[in-house]
Amino acid sequence: MLNLRKLSEIGDVAGKTVLLRADLDVPVQGEQVLENYRLVKLLPTIKDLVSKKARVVIIGHRGRPEGKYQDDMSLLPVRFELGKLLNTHIKFAHIPSSRNSIRYMEDGEILMLENVRFHPEEENEDAKIRKQFVEELASLGHAYVNDAFATYRKHASTYELALAFEERFAGIQFGFEIERLSALIENIPHPYVAVIGGAKLDTKIDVLLKLVTQADHVLIGGAMAYTFLKAQGVNVGDSKVEDDKIETAKKILELAKKHNCDVMLPIDHIAGKEFVESTKPEEVSSAAIPKGLIGLDIGERTLAQYMEIIKSAKAILWNGPMGVFEWANFSRGTEAVGEYIGLSAPHDTYKVAGGGDTITAMNRLKINMKNFAHVSTGGGAMLAFLAGEKMPTVEALLK
Repeated sequence: MLNLRKLSEIGDVAGKTVLLRADLDVPVQGEQVLENYRLVKLLPTIKDLVSKKARVVIIGHRGRPEGKYQDDMSLLPVRFELGKLLNTHIKFAHIPSSRNSIRYMEDGEILMLENVRFHPEEENEDAKIRKQFVEELASLGHAYVNDAFATYRKHASTYELALAFEERFAGIQFGFEIERLSALIENIPHPYVAVIGGAKLDTKIDVLLKLVTQADHVLIGGAMAYTFLKAQGVNVGDSKVEDDKIETAKKILELAKKHNCDVMLPIDHIAGKEFVESTKPEEVSSAAIPKGLIGLDIGERTLAQYMEIIKSAKAILWNGPMGVFEWANFSRGTEAVGEYIGLSAPHDTYKVAGGGDTITAMNRLKINMKNFAHVSTGGGAMLAFLAGEKMPTVEALLK
């Protein structure tokens, strides 16, 4: 278990300004937050700081605006949703004018700053440019707390801003993430089953290379499965394939064989002629998909096979949907696998899930998160941590 600087160790912050780097990157449609899991997980840290009479200044982002103001990526809808969850008014300011707003804050009040990624300095590769921005942000507060586990790369507000403060701490959710994920690394019970889905193999290469050396079974679904099938010489019709990752897929399969890890791929599919919601679902009874069809979900025989493996597991990692779960005709694979992990795996099985799409799927398909030991707020961050990658935001908070 990593030795983090915990929020419980923060000193007297009454009347002081605490900069809270938060994970505010939630799905929004118009002015409405569609799914607020990350905001709910932020509440304990905010409430703790407010109870200590700190002036809480929240720094966060939405989307990838590439250093420019974009109205559809404003944090205003997030501000209103978070205010509703806290049952309090949250002030709002743009970073250049925030100093005056902070000056007039009362103890225990909350101020949210506009999307930090509207500022090109946040993700700029030039350390000198980032340094100036960090100094501007650091001058606003007395202490720093990071509760944005999902935002794990070295950016101005997630890494260098932390190092600018002697008083820097991991938020409550951040600490909880490290604790629960560490348990899956340090004491892995077997059989260990990883259920990995989603659209792109590209984002999951490192964790898959690690998982096949640790897990007993890796069950693959989603569009990334078609890259693996093609790597085995299986015809996948018109399904989405990352052709530039076929050699990588072969490498993962070879490594799995060397470590006696059983990588399972779909043996049947639910397909459609077009990648549109209205396309008619067609059952494909073999691993091969005929030309003219696009694989959009795993089939019933694959589902039965995967469930049989899940039933024997003592530890389960789930990241990524099995198909296009947003469309009713292609949601069964994701829904059935998620429910089966939650309800039908042995009671003492250590179950971890995570990732934006996974959380959205769990909420949309009403898969009970209480049946899991941990549902991570971060997909890429969770996988990076489990793969043993160095995470700058974690290292900045170590004692």
